[in-house]
Amino acid sequence: MNKNLLFVDVLLVMGVVAVSGCTSQYTANTITIQNTTFSPTTLNIKTGTTVTWINKDNETQNIVSNSGIFDSGNLTTNQSYNYTFNQSGSYPFHSTINTI
Repeated sequence: MNKNLLFVDVLLVMGVVAVSGCTSQYTANTITIQNTTFSPTTLNIKTGTTVTWINKDNETQNIVSNSGIFDSGNLTTNQSYNYTFNQSGSYPFHSTINTI
């Protein structure tokens, strides 16, 4: 695995940012929240790249790091949240509002 790449592995209940890859519907470093799921399931980014989460649900959502390094607060429909990852590794995240 290339330590200069991170990936966001999105599970039904939890997401993970770690080393690996895929693509996105918006940009190479955007994750959408729609139909109470995170998409894409995997995302290629270089260390130091900002990831953007966009809430496309009709319900308020949030993105919270399991380790506490980031918390988006409440995101209403079409609001977004950005976070820049400065180190490679695994960064599980989830929504505390809904079970995604």
